[in-house]
Amino acid sequence: MSSTSKIFAPSAKRRRTKIICTLGPVSTSFEMVSRLARVGMNCARLNFSHGSLEDHLKSIKTVRRVSDDLGRFIAVMQDLPGPKIRVGQIPSGKMLLKRGQIVSLIPDGEALEKDAIPVHQLNLAKYVPLGALVFLADGTIRLEAIGKTSSQLKCRCLNSGTLLSGKGINVPKIQKSFHSFTDLDKQYLKFGLENRVDLVAISFVRSAQDMENVRKFVNSNSSDPPWIISKIERREAVENAFTVIKASDAVMVARGDLGVENPMEQVPVMQKMIISECNREAKPVITATQMLESMVGNPRPTRAETTDVANAVFDGTDALMLSEETAVGSYPIECVKVLDRVARVAEKWIQSESSTESNGGRRKDKGLSQATSQLASQTGSKFIVCSTKNGTLAKQIARERPIAEIIAFTKSRSIANRLEIVRDLFPLVTAEETSPEASMKALEASISKIILRNHIANSGDKIVFARNNVEYQVDGKKSELLLSLEVQ
Repeated sequence: MSSTSKIFAPSAKRRRTKIICTLGPVSTSFEMVSRLARVGMNCARLNFSHGSLEDHLKSIKTVRRVSDDLGRFIAVMQDLPGPKIRVGQIPSGKMLLKRGQIVSLIPDGEALEKDAIPVHQLNLAKYVPLGALVFLADGTIRLEAIGKTSSQLKCRCLNSGTLLSGKGINVPKIQKSFHSFTDLDKQYLKFGLENRVDLVAISFVRSAQDMENVRKFVNSNSSDPPWIISKIERREAVENAFTVIKASDAVMVARGDLGVENPMEQVPVMQKMIISECNREAKPVITATQMLESMVGNPRPTRAETTDVANAVFDGTDALMLSEETAVGSYPIECVKVLDRVARVAEKWIQSESSTESNGGRRKDKGLSQATSQLASQTGSKFIVCSTKNGTLAKQIARERPIAEIIAFTKSRSIANRLEIVRDLFPLVTAEETSPEASMKALEASISKIILRNHIANSGDKIVFARNNVEYQVDGKKSELLLSLEVQ
């Protein structure tokens, strides 16, 4: 892969909001991953709740090959299953449930009788009180517990629906607290670290301590640890949102289980609150689940879905994530194209508003990131350039949501991959000296050389360099220093 990503096409062709695609049965081939990347995928998600380690290893290798082939940074996200209770293997793969039907949830592996649903959790009946609601498949199917034996839970279907193997089960009133980071998660995560995944998503996080437990495991097993993403989907995680976010490298608003664990009317407010706090803390945030669910089987989204996608961008999300749409759906490429078009329109509106309104809702500190963004706005600069070792400075500048695009120079391809989920930010890997420790003259010469050689900026474009807020005027073969402002 060349040192410069091919993202540096004309600015009008670049989208700031990032797109994450879940790979699955319909999208793991080299051809399909290539097509997804070409139409806008920035990150490939591997859901370890499904598939074998052999399957996931093939997917990791495929994504890396596509990345090299296209000259594009593409992140690999490992999504751990956590203590999720799931439906086992239904003989025909699916089961039609009807309202009023009586079904039994039984331990997976027991002989299946009529109206029996296999469940991975062997002792589920022990922990579910009578009268409790049981939600299947992100709450699309609701059951009520009406009886139980030592191993089986008898339920009445409150609505009709088709249940597929492997779907999740939620019981908000379950009388047991399961550890978020399970032994199986540790086994899977060790595999992910050995194969150098860029991001790891932790399911059913409850507190900052859960994240610290994962970080301790990661640091003891990897010299180049991936970013750790907390999936906020439990009630406890919402209550502890501020500390969970601080303990995370990035955050995912997992709206499927979040809407089952909490009253659905509160989910939009929770989404806005989490995104806002992540923006303040300079933590990349992903909005996930049912973004374009109708497109699993239809070529066009609903108006409500496109509005939902746009509102996530308006809220300040860094990335939009597709799940079943690209893993098992009939129109994975079309789904990415829809996200791409909607995000671009939303971004254009945001930029037009930003040019006329103050950014009063942002942090009030006098830090480098805010000063850099303000200087870029005041001078009409097209780009903000920074060098970063671990992505921290780049994320802090992206937090300000500047009108100027951010180019982050790094010597690490793994850091460049991880930065692919950060909004407004475009990474560039270079072996040349661009570190903050370099002298001003060396920095000026190195940055100018790279910018001009790779045609990142056009003649007359203004660029702000984040180290000392240095603005450069690009003019043919040289860069002229226009302004230097020391920021304490």
